[in-house]
Amino acid sequence: KGISFIFTDQEIKDEGFLEYMNNVLSSGEVSNLFARDEIDEICSELISVMKKEFPKRPPTPENLYDYFLSRARQNLHVVLCFSPVGEKFRNRSLKFPGLISGCTMDWFSRWPKDALIAVAQHFLSSFDIKCTPEVKQEVVQAMGVFQDFVAETCVNYFERYRRTAHVTPKSYLSFLGGYKGIYTQQQKQIGGLAKRMNTGLDKLTEASESVSKLSVELVEKEKELVVANKKAAEVLAEVTVKAQAAEKVKASVQVVKDKAQAIVDAIAVDKAAAETKLETARPALEEAEAALQTIKPTHIATVRKLGKPPHLIMRIMDCVLLLFQKRLEQLTMDPDRPGPKPSWGDSLKMMAQTGFLSGLQNFPKDTINDETVELLQPYFEMEDYTLEVAKKVCGDVAGLCSWTRAMASFFAVNKEVLPLKANLAIQEVKLQKATAELNEAQAKLDEKEAELSVVRKMYEAAMSEKQALQDDADSCKRRMEAASALISGLSGEKERWTKQSKEFEAQLGRLVGDVLLASGFLSYSGPFNQEFRNILLDSWKNEMKTRKIPFSTNLNLIDMLTDAATVGEWSLQGLPNDELSVQNGIIVTKATRYPLLIDPQGQGKAWIKKKEGSELKMTTLNHKYFRQFLEDALSVGQALLIEDVGEELDPCLDNVLEKNFIKSGSTLKVKVGD
Repeated sequence: KGISFIFTDQEIKDEGFLEYMNNVLSSGEVSNLFARDEIDEICSELISVMKKEFPKRPPTPENLYDYFLSRARQNLHVVLCFSPVGEKFRNRSLKFPGLISGCTMDWFSRWPKDALIAVAQHFLSSFDIKCTPEVKQEVVQAMGVFQDFVAETCVNYFERYRRTAHVTPKSYLSFLGGYKGIYTQQQKQIGGLAKRMNTGLDKLTEASESVSKLSVELVEKEKELVVANKKAAEVLAEVTVKAQAAEKVKASVQVVKDKAQAIVDAIAVDKAAAETKLETARPALEEAEAALQTIKPTHIATVRKLGKPPHLIMRIMDCVLLLFQKRLEQLTMDPDRPGPKPSWGDSLKMMAQTGFLSGLQNFPKDTINDETVELLQPYFEMEDYTLEVAKKVCGDVAGLCSWTRAMASFFAVNKEVLPLKANLAIQEVKLQKATAELNEAQAKLDEKEAELSVVRKMYEAAMSEKQALQDDADSCKRRMEAASALISGLSGEKERWTKQSKEFEAQLGRLVGDVLLASGFLSYSGPFNQEFRNILLDSWKNEMKTRKIPFSTNLNLIDMLTDAATVGEWSLQGLPNDELSVQNGIIVTKATRYPLLIDPQGQGKAWIKKKEGSELKMTTLNHKYFRQFLEDALSVGQALLIEDVGEELDPCLDNVLEKNFIKSGSTLKVKVGD
């Protein structure tokens, strides 16, 4: 199986590597590479293969080993990639002649101009640039010219300062990639500023149109407001009339109410006086009524059956007859006792009535008069007419004695209360009449209040409509004033914004050339001093003028690629503020490739240490943990500063420096070393 072995000068860590390569190229073998037992094993495996290819050749160990070497030379293709720059290539050619005699030399010179243009055409054909196709084609042509001119400048720079600088196809590819990246970034930035400016101009135009529309709208709303004010005034007049009528009715109701209240107060006074006077007779009355409760119908029946009842019982019954205003027998003197003769027959008749006891209990006390009490008085004046004697003589019906006395006592009090009661009845009638008048007046007042409530609601609705129109008109006026204030306040700005918007538009058109200069500066000007950087920029500008590529004549690359705040921050971090140092800072931070700092005074190193701070990790190529530091920095995204770099770099850095990143999902991976 054929295989190619590619070996570059960057992989030569020891010159002994070339000794083996020299042997392979000269004799086809590396002496003492295999042990004797390994050679025997190889030869034994090749016997059958050699017999098929060379059946007449005897399978001796020498023939088999020669056959093995011939197959190795036939299937192994060695490719050496060496740089002719410097003394190393010449010295290695002298030490190891097999590198020259055993190889076919293929000298790669710099790319021709046509190749450069073709590569630029390939990369930019699908990239959107805001220009005409003719200008885009001129940009592609100019890129090839830029590369050639830089190569010539490197020669002039060496002749003048004895400092060697090289441009390679890799430089050109980074130039193309840088152009696309910077153009996209600048287009987005300037486009954003232009959009904001155009938005401001649109708002001013919109405000002017709003003022015109709002002024017309305000006139209409003011007309509607006049109508609403008139309507509200009419409703208010109606409300006033209704309110006055309601107030009159309310006043008349109050008069009737006061009159009824006066009657109620008078009734209360009379009632209180009557109650007070009746209260004095209440204990005796309650005692008599309690005594009546002890009398049962059987007791009355017992008294009726008495053939000759005690004289006191007959006199007590005469008093009961008098209280009930019953008719007594003609007055005659009693032959047995001093005093009138009792009317026992009438008493028996009264007691025989079924409702006698209930009549006693519900006796109408107000029917007692002066004549009755006067007729009772002779009975009361008799010595034995007392409750104690009655209890002894009459037994269970003795309560009638205290009841008759209590009725007479009650009349003495009631005689004064009766006029009050009569007056109270009159006042009650007056109160009923007054209450009727009050109810009628109150009904009328309620009717007026209902009418007033309806009118008030109409007034509130009218006022609400008026207020809504007023608020709407005020809002319209405020918006118009705000828009007018905005227009007047920004009247001077409008002209400036218009001019600035046009400038941004023109700047976007010139961006095709400005970015060409900026990306060329970042890709090629690093090794040169200030004088040769200016020479490069001037020659590029002349080329762009010749090809009619638009660019800003007063372009300042520092202002384009960074801002004053960033430059000021760099200055505080220790970067000198001269133009060359600022340009170097821009190249370090903005270039697509990792920077190599030739820094004999240590200014760049001090600036980077302050700029990155604690996130910076520093190491050297010969540090024992160099590989570990590199992998850690790549994993967590830390800045890594490799100090004291010579002409040769560790091959494990190749994929990192060339950014051969492998995308896996949303993350990037890189192969470090083997």
